[in-house]
Amino acid sequence: MDSDAIATTAPRWSLRLFDGWQLRCGDAAVVVAYRERRLLSLLALQGERPRAHLAGLLWPESEEGRAHGNLRAAVWRIQHLLDGVLEESQGMMALAPGVHVDVHDLRGVAHQVTAGQDPPDTARALQVLRRGTLLPGWYDDWALEEREQLHQLRLRALEALADRLLDHDELHGALQAAMGAVQLEPLRESAHRALIRVHLKDGNHVEAVRVYRAFKERLSEELGISVSHQIVDLIRPLQAVHPRNDLPPPDAVP
Repeated sequence: MDSDAIATTAPRWSLRLFDGWQLRCGDAAVVVAYRERRLLSLLALQGERPRAHLAGLLWPESEEGRAHGNLRAAVWRIQHLLDGVLEESQGMMALAPGVHVDVHDLRGVAHQVTAGQDPPDTARALQVLRRGTLLPGWYDDWALEEREQLHQLRLRALEALADRLLDHDELHGALQAAMGAVQLEPLRESAHRALIRVHLKDGNHVEAVRVYRAFKERLSEELGISVSHQIVDLIRPLQAVHPRNDLPPPDAVP
């Protein structure tokens, strides 16, 4: 067969930033040096950026000339060793459109859910939103900032997803979403309220009280503050059904 007749396709690249860094070409993991990993990660998180912006963020303590030299070296290696990963036009750099990035999946699901839309695949949405830490062990200022922004986005999305699934009586999914939010931020009251609402709707009063008591005690011990009236209002009706000394009476305040 004439070699010119053989169809060629660009390799499919995928970049993982959660639970450890990994670049794959098809099914094969690719070894990438730390300098190039930092550049690819920054572009994956922030999108298209000018060279000066990238050099300044990646090497903030270096002189401008050295920072730009480091960037040129990183770009050269990526372009020669990782064909089809990087694009550059008029001084602007970006990952190629065909590169799949796990962070983009999370942002897409999170923005969909927080906008009040139902995800087409609940199981996948939960899997995406409950992924691990972004770039664990990376302490660059830009990485820490991106990690915190994604952390807050995931929390809001998990709480919103729990509420939407609860409205649809999808209690198992709602429970997974609420538990995911609590695990991400154990001192976040809105996450515990979401979890309590799921238990109450499922008729699990004991679990609802257990979550309330544990959160109230932890908040007092670690921060020295009380729970809000919002979480008390969720638990208060149980006093009439299951009278207990540790449940708020009808006229209680936090």
